[in-house]
Amino acid sequence: MSVYLKEEKLKRLDKAIENVGLSKEYYIKKINKKIDRYIEDLEDLAEAQKSYAEIEAGAETIPHEEIKAKYGL
Repeated sequence: MSVYLKEEKLKRLDKAIENVGLSKEYYIKKINKKIDRYIEDLEDLAEAQKSYAEIEAGAETIPHEEIKAKYGL
């Protein structure tokens, strides 16, 4: 996958990296980790929306108190 950044953002990124004094590779790894977390959040959101739709459609649910009692919480 490639990510396109506008020239202005690339210049800002290069300047910020230069000012901090760490390698560009270091920041690319950081950016990739943030993208991974964002994708995980999107996956979680999709799963939550699916579950919500199932509940709205009448799927059986278990009351919170019943779960707490079952697991001694």
